[in-house]
Amino acid sequence: MSNVKKIGRPAHNDNKQGKLINAAKKLFVEHDYDKVSIRAIATEADVDSALIRYYFQSKLGLFTAMMQEMTAPITAQLNSLYQSTNVDSASELLTTYYRVMSHNPDFPKLIFKIASMPETAKNQALKNILHSVLDPNNMKLFKLMHQKGLLQEGIDPVCMEVSFFSLMVFPFLMPPFLKQALNIDITPEFMAHLALQNSQLLKFGFIKNQTNKDFS
Repeated sequence: MSNVKKIGRPAHNDNKQGKLINAAKKLFVEHDYDKVSIRAIATEADVDSALIRYYFQSKLGLFTAMMQEMTAPITAQLNSLYQSTNVDSASELLTTYYRVMSHNPDFPKLIFKIASMPETAKNQALKNILHSVLDPNNMKLFKLMHQKGLLQEGIDPVCMEVSFFSLMVFPFLMPPFLKQALNIDITPEFMAHLALQNSQLLKFGFIKNQTNKDFS
């Protein structure tokens, strides 16, 4: 049996793909995309920089894989909710989002940063990735709830979506001075507690056929 190794193929993985994705999460949040080099990602992950091309083809490919991994639980939750939309759908989505992002509390800042980029050809590639993993057409939960008669009378589903996105995003974009003033940390424990609180807000503020006597 030959002991010659195949050129370009690593002898073993040792979860090096995961290390590269975790390093990418850290560096892309801290720095602009153009400022993050392949070498810097590899150094942060403590692996050979050639593995980025081997596993992901390019820095952009690694960025795409990172975005897909981070948003996969949320996308799966959305797909499930569209199969069986009910009065708890919005709360379930909010809880999933808080749970995922509480372990990576700076990641929503990266999403916001990409979405706010000036319109250039270079930036469009990153926006296309964001659009593909967070398709706006898949985020219109309240329009579907409205069609099914699950919202209270007078609730505009478009405005409700804006309110819902505010609940989702603001805790993670909150300025440090405000978090200090409120004496809170964006931890998994706090976000689980906030999810319960905001679920009550959704239940009694926007969902049909709920009464305050059920509040607990």
